[in-house]
Amino acid sequence: MKSTTTSKVKQFSIFDFLKAIIDLKPDWDKFTVEQKKTFNNFMIHKFLSMNPKYIEIVNYIQKLNIQDSKKLYEVYCFMIPQSKNTYSPFVKSNVKKMSSPEALQHVSEYFKCSTSEASEYIQLTDEKWLENILLSKGVDEKQVKKLIKNG
Repeated sequence: MKSTTTSKVKQFSIFDFLKAIIDLKPDWDKFTVEQKKTFNNFMIHKFLSMNPKYIEIVNYIQKLNIQDSKKLYEVYCFMIPQSKNTYSPFVKSNVKKMSSPEALQHVSEYFKCSTSEASEYIQLTDEKWLENILLSKGVDEKQVKKLIKNG
């Protein structure tokens, strides 16, 4: 029986590129074509900027408006000091997400906006605000409590 195993090159993620920029600093030409295709300038800027140590560097480099992935990678490798600690305190939202489509629909109708905009409104406000909107739309009090609880 023939062996059908082939050596696959590991698919790079954003975190692999961040480690490469911060710690390993390999030459761009060492990456495969498939790995190079996964390099995303925007995501590199975004994730590096979440680390307070690199925010000024990222701000400066973004103003240069480098579009070529190879050049951007090389500039970051040059500008960011090598460090074994690639941990970055990524910013996470502590806002509760509203998942009730019915509540979203009511807020959307109330403000005459899209449901995505309605979702943002809900995230920026408190439950009392949402309760008042739902009641003004004629939703029963028991249903209001249920919609807010499900959110």
